[in-house]
Amino acid sequence: MGIIKDIFPVFNKQRITFVRKSSEIADINSFFFKYSPTLSWKAGQHGIISFPNKLKGRSWRAFSLASSPEEDLIMISTRIIDKSSAYKKALMNLNPGDQVILRGPFGPFYIDDSNKPAIFIAGGIGITPFRALIQHSIEHKNISPKKIRLLYSDDKLEYAFKDEFDKIISMNDFISIDYTTKAFLQEKIIDCVKEFGNNAFYYISGSTKMVGSIKKELIVRGVLKKNVKQDVFFGL
Repeated sequence: MGIIKDIFPVFNKQRITFVRKSSEIADINSFFFKYSPTLSWKAGQHGIISFPNKLKGRSWRAFSLASSPEEDLIMISTRIIDKSSAYKKALMNLNPGDQVILRGPFGPFYIDDSNKPAIFIAGGIGITPFRALIQHSIEHKNISPKKIRLLYSDDKLEYAFKDEFDKIISMNDFISIDYTTKAFLQEKIIDCVKEFGNNAFYYISGSTKMVGSIKKELIVRGVLKKNVKQDVFFGL
C-alpha cells in the first residue's frame, strides 16, 4: 500500500512557471519554477517535467527536486554540456514566464523514520535530493534525525551547493559532511557501517552503477535491506 501511495501522485499534472536559472559549479545548472500552493510533496521525491511542444528525442525527463516543500520555488539541478540533448537545450532557453508540465512529485526516497541517524551517500549530481532533505531537516529539527552524515563523492571535486552546505553545518551540529572522491568513498562508508550498523538508515543517490554497487557493499557488511533506500526512477 505504501509504494502505491508514493507512486500514485505521478498521475497528478500541473503547469509550473519558470522564474530563473543559475549556475552552481562547472556544468551544473539550477532551474527555479513557481508552483501552485495546492501542490504538496515530501523532501527527497522527484517529478517528471515535460515541455508542451514536441522535442527531438524525448520531451520529458525525471528530476529529483533539489528544493524542500518549505521553499517558495521548485528547484531542479542538472548538468548542461556543450553537446546537450534537445531537452536540456530547451531548459537553457526558457524565459521567465514560460510554463512546463510537472507530473508528481512522487517516489519513496524520503525520511519516514527519524528515530535513527541518517547516512546520505551522494555521487555527483545525485546530491540533489539530499539538498532537499537537509533543508527540510533544519526546518523541522524536532522531527528530523538527531544525526545526519552526508558522504558527497565527486571525482572532479565539483561539489554543488558547497557554500550553502558549509553554512548549514556551521549552524547545525547534528549535520556533518564529508566531501570525497570515489577512491575514498568506500572507506568512509565502511567507517559509517562500523559506527552505526543497523542503528541508522542509509540513503543512496547517484548513477545506477554506483547505487547498485554501494547497496551491495552495505548488505555484504551486514546492513539490512530495510535500512537502505535508493533514489529510484521508475521510468513512468
